[in-house]
Amino acid sequence: MVSSSKWILATLTGAGAVLALAEPALAESATRSTGYIIQQLVNASLVGALYSLLAVAYALLHGITNRIVLSFGDVATFGAFGTIYMMLMLLFSSWQTGLAIAAVFVIAVASTAALGAFMQIGLFTPLVRSPTQAIMIASIGASIALQEGLRVQSGGRERWLSPIYADSAVNVDFDGFIVHVTGMQILILTISAVLLTSLTLVLTKSRAGRLWRACSQNLPLAQLCGIDTSRVLTWTAAAAAAFAAVSGWIIAIGYGGVSFYMGLVLGLKALFATIIGGFGTIGGAIVGGFFLAAVETIWSAYFPIVYRDVAAFLIVILIFVIKPDGLLSVGLRRDSEA
Repeated sequence: MVSSSKWILATLTGAGAVLALAEPALAESATRSTGYIIQQLVNASLVGALYSLLAVAYALLHGITNRIVLSFGDVATFGAFGTIYMMLMLLFSSWQTGLAIAAVFVIAVASTAALGAFMQIGLFTPLVRSPTQAIMIASIGASIALQEGLRVQSGGRERWLSPIYADSAVNVDFDGFIVHVTGMQILILTISAVLLTSLTLVLTKSRAGRLWRACSQNLPLAQLCGIDTSRVLTWTAAAAAAFAAVSGWIIAIGYGGVSFYMGLVLGLKALFATIIGGFGTIGGAIVGGFFLAAVETIWSAYFPIVYRDVAAFLIVILIFVIKPDGLLSVGLRRDSEA
């Protein structure tokens, strides 16, 4: 009996010791898992900024034309190539890195905005009144022309840029797991937040925003009220191309590699992000961009990355089945309502 009691006591004592040892291990594991999740959120925010800026480009022009323009992925690629080439040229000319980044940003945005205005005036404006999907078909032709032009000038090869500001600016220790935030990530997120906030304020508070909202609600009626709709369409296309250029700038500066064929998949993902949030709305484009980025990043963190795009598109399809009008429940405007 005594022997049995000692055995039970020893067993309970041993179990307690095991639990005592397990509790710190579990706490440490939970802390490290938290750090891992935070790191993935940081990564997702960078991808979300990229998708949101490009999705805004789709939303800006679709809001007025009520047509899908499929060329913004290749417009972003145009801006990315321009960023790579200008950055290399300025760095070889011994420019300071920060000054070169700022100059390249301005040049890439301005040149791509000019391209967007040119495409709008020469290609899309004559087709705005067409009741068919002529604008969408024309935008596919424009995408093919841009892609082939970029393929020829690059020789069909990818272009690369050495990492810039890639050192960790913020390090947070979660029991051995270090969450890293680089200087370039901080710069990209700051610029993206400023641009998206500024666009929201411009569209809600300024005269240009009132004109855009009037044209997006009813383009023929806005013209009857004396609004120069062609001019509004032109600067809207230029602004949309500028936002696409910023997304291309992020790809080139933040990730360092660009290719002539990346515009197709990039454009489709941004288009899906726009539809997820609610097509034709700026807020919906921003929400959809960050949502899609979160889905991709979480899948890549916990599941085989080879199936990432498959999973992301399946989730997008599921959202369309449940909420066809998008997460913000904004329906598409019909031609009869234009």
